[in-house]
Amino acid sequence: MKYPVEKRQEVINRLLKKEIGKDRAAELLACTKRTIENYVQAFLKEGGAGLVDHRHSNNVKLTEEKKRTVIGLKKQDRWRSARNIRDRLKLTVDESTVRRVLQRAGLARENRGRIKPLQRFEAEKPNDLWQTDIMGKIDFPKAGILYLIATLDDHSRFCPAGRWFKTQGKLDVFRIWYESLERWGLPKAMLQDEGSQYKARTRFGAADYQWYASLLKIELIWARRAQTKGKIERFWRFVQDDFVREVWSVTAINEINYRFRAWLKSYNYSFKSRYFGGVTHAARYHPPVGACRGGNCKPC
Repeated sequence: MKYPVEKRQEVINRLLKKEIGKDRAAELLACTKRTIENYVQAFLKEGGAGLVDHRHSNNVKLTEEKKRTVIGLKKQDRWRSARNIRDRLKLTVDESTVRRVLQRAGLARENRGRIKPLQRFEAEKPNDLWQTDIMGKIDFPKAGILYLIATLDDHSRFCPAGRWFKTQGKLDVFRIWYESLERWGLPKAMLQDEGSQYKARTRFGAADYQWYASLLKIELIWARRAQTKGKIERFWRFVQDDFVREVWSVTAINEINYRFRAWLKSYNYSFKSRYFGGVTHAARYHPPVGACRGGNCKPC
C-alpha cells in the first residue's frame, strides 16, 4: 500500500522521537527497514520534501482529514480554484487531485462572484444579427481535411445553414450565405472576422461579400477577436463534441454532410437549451413574414 507523504512524515517523526522502533515504523508504512533508514536520512537532509516519492502514482492521495479541509476551504471561499486551494494548504498532490475531491463533493462548478461583471450581448430579435464563420480545419482520418462553414442567429442560436467543405474559399462562404438568405430572409447585420473571404485586404475597394451586403443593406460588423464571436465559437465546440466523433471514420464528405443535415435539424428543432430554460432554438427563432421556412419555398 502506498501512503501519502503526510503519513510517512508522521511515522518518521515518531521514530525520531523514539516513540516507536524501526520494526514498528516499517510495519506502519508496509515497507522494509532499509526503506525506513532511507526515509530517515532523506528527512534529516531535506525535511518533509525528502519524503516525497517522485514516482508519479505515489503522491496522488489525500487523507480523509485533508479532503475535509479542502472541501471546507472551498465552501468558505467559493472563488478558490483547485490550484489555489492546493497552494493555500501547501498540499503535495497535483491540482487535478484537489479538483477530483471538489467534483465528488459537487463543488467543482460552483459559480464564483466576478470582480468585474461580464458584459453579455444578445440581439433583441431573430434576424437582428447573424454570426458567420469558418471552423478551423478538422483532419478526418479517412475523409481528409474538411472545413465547416455556418451561420448562426445571435438571438436564438438557430443555425440557418451549415455545410462541410474541402476548401474555405470565397465561393464556399457564398454558398452558405445564399442558403441562409434564401430560406430565412435578410438579417439586419452580420458579424464575421476580417478574413479575406469577407473583407478586402486593400485600403480601398471592397470584397464581393462586402459589395453584396451593401446592396442588400446588411450592416457588417467586424470581429477582431475570437471572443467577439463567442456564440458561434461555442457552437463549434458543440459540433466537435457532439457530431464530429460520430462521423470520425466516415470516408466521404457527401456522407458527412448527409449526416450533418440530420444532426443540424435535431440541433435546431429537438435540442432543448438549458440556457433558454429548456426550449429549442427553433422555438426562439421567428423569421420575418415572407421568409422561406424548411426549404419548401415556391418562387415568388
